[in-house]
Amino acid sequence: MNPIIQFYEMYDEESRLQSRKSKNVEFVTTTKLLDTYFTKKMNILEVGAGSGIYSFYFAQQGHNVTATDLTPKHVAIMNRRLQDNPKLPIQIMEANATELKMFEDSKFDAALCLGPLYHLVDVDQQNKCISECLRVLKPGGIAAFAYIPRLQVFPYVVQGDRRYLTDNWMERIIDRGATYANEEDSFWTDAYYHTSEEIEKRLGAHSVETIDHIGTDGIAPLIGEFIDQLNDDEYEVWLKYHWKTCREPSILGMSNHALILCKKIDC
Repeated sequence: MNPIIQFYEMYDEESRLQSRKSKNVEFVTTTKLLDTYFTKKMNILEVGAGSGIYSFYFAQQGHNVTATDLTPKHVAIMNRRLQDNPKLPIQIMEANATELKMFEDSKFDAALCLGPLYHLVDVDQQNKCISECLRVLKPGGIAAFAYIPRLQVFPYVVQGDRRYLTDNWMERIIDRGATYANEEDSFWTDAYYHTSEEIEKRLGAHSVETIDHIGTDGIAPLIGEFIDQLNDDEYEVWLKYHWKTCREPSILGMSNHALILCKKIDC
């Protein structure tokens, strides 16, 4: 079985973004940013939608959403959610983010790729994913690509398990920028970690104009216990601080997740 599918068939992706306040920062920030650009009713594609937290959010805002994912478990979860809300304007299907041949060119107003680049360890596959998202996007449409900043991975991992505090693991993450499911003592499935400069260069090789670039959870995961203990008023202050600083390069580089927004250029 594909190691990505194997991992997510066992992992509880459905509760990841809402189980704790520190984890919810990513969702709040991502939706706030996208809401500033999605000012009219949009035809949105989400590839790698997971269990559908973003797709259902935007469908509830009145957008027409097509949600796809590679993992059958996730597709089944989204279909069950849709059964509970059958009037939502959302279509769900199984699909690989690198192969979107079921969609014609220039079909969507926006394309969300909020996970696939985490797991495409081959650069050619990353470029194929980017190209497919842009192919199905209308000229002038918005594409959103999430990635995992490389420099935060090692401190985040070793904070949770000091077995990984070794020269070998540090060099694999920092120098190679990728980890693999079949490695001894692997802490995740196949994964790729970009630097902000690298992702901007990769997207710059395609027909896009970068319009925004933020760290979606900032340093929240590194001080998660503190943030989880905040009361609601305190948490709102933290969110305001985070929003004011999420574009700062030093914060962006140490964020657990980041998001880059692009506009497709009409060639």
